[in-house]
Amino acid sequence: MQRKSLFRQTAGTLALGIVALQIFSVLSIIVTVLLPLGQRSAEDLAGLLIMTAQTYRQLPVEQRAVFLQRVARDNGIYIGAPPPDFDIGSSRSHLYGKILSEVLRKRLGKTVPVFSAHDPKGTLWVAIPTRGQAVWMHFARRRLTATLPLGLLAILGISTLSLLVLTIILVRRVLRPLAVLADALRRKWNAPLPPLPANGAKEFYDLLDAFERMRTRLQAMIDHQSLLLVGISHDLRSPLTRIQMALEFLPEDTPQELREGLAEDTQRMTELLAQSLAIGRGSSARIADLDLVALLQVTGEAFTRAGGVWQASLPRRYPFRGDYEALRRLFDNLLDNVRRYAGDRVEVTLRKRDGRGVLLFCDHGPGIPEDRLEALLEPFSRGDSARGHSDGSGLGLAIARQIAEAQGLQLRLYNRSDGSGLCAELSWELRAEPKLR
Repeated sequence: MQRKSLFRQTAGTLALGIVALQIFSVLSIIVTVLLPLGQRSAEDLAGLLIMTAQTYRQLPVEQRAVFLQRVARDNGIYIGAPPPDFDIGSSRSHLYGKILSEVLRKRLGKTVPVFSAHDPKGTLWVAIPTRGQAVWMHFARRRLTATLPLGLLAILGISTLSLLVLTIILVRRVLRPLAVLADALRRKWNAPLPPLPANGAKEFYDLLDAFERMRTRLQAMIDHQSLLLVGISHDLRSPLTRIQMALEFLPEDTPQELREGLAEDTQRMTELLAQSLAIGRGSSARIADLDLVALLQVTGEAFTRAGGVWQASLPRRYPFRGDYEALRRLFDNLLDNVRRYAGDRVEVTLRKRDGRGVLLFCDHGPGIPEDRLEALLEPFSRGDSARGHSDGSGLGLAIARQIAEAQGLQLRLYNRSDGSGLCAELSWELRAEPKLR
């Protein structure tokens, strides 16, 4: 499941709160301002309509034309029957017309519907009963427009939009240093820390400084452990060399089985010391620009000379930045694992996938149980029982992962989907997209 970013969560929560608050404000304005204002306006208009209808009926016929002109000019009210195509039965009353109709009912003691005509002006029609007859009147809906409530609604709309924009800017500004810190955590130990924004908060600078001090202490601990391991391995080489020389001077009557056993044990101790030295040196890197394909070709030629079958699907060149010797040692360890446990055939593939570079070393051996894949990358962990071998120190893949991490690579083991072997996958983030040629 893809997780939402902190920016989206925070901005979404604040935006939802702002919108809810503005909706509540609009409802409050409707209840406390618009409805009372509409009620008072309906009371005034209802009185004017009744008075106009009664006056119209009381005037002589010859004076009504002048009265109609004066009422239309001064009040925007027109007296006259609706047009023949005006369908009263299908006309819908305006919301304000319902309030006006209710006021007229209370004043006249009978139901007086208010109809809304379907025209651009939104004309409202009403028939005022007086002296047993109905006087039809109509007026434009804009006459009822209240400028103050519409102004308030405009202010609310503008303020809501402004608050949403300010919320996005504020949340982005506050959370931007967190993205910088997350990027710092993803980088290699020896990579320089990214700079924080110039206007960042003091707490983020303190956090980045604390992270830098922690990284320095951890790096010092790793360096001390590596130095201790290298020192011990180096000190053991001298007595081991003397043991190997002593084997050459054993009496001739020494049993051959004992002689071969001692020679095999000293050889394994020599290999173990060499691997321990490799672990100690794996954390140091001499970074330079190189061609990864050329390095793989050199590694493949050495693998072929040792009797292996090298099948590679590689581009013509692939620019890469890393430590040439460390990468060569990494590839040799992976190939040595193939020779030791999975025969002599390996398939090598270099490609891009989901914005990352991927280098695959796949063998045709028996594979590894799924619950042991991650454990095999730990020091002195072996999967010999599954792969049919009892030799090995359990350091080869651990050294490979340490070298990979020092080069900014991620090492992962997985079995082929068809069960035909094990794959070692090296992947890295493509910051500057290289071209596969």
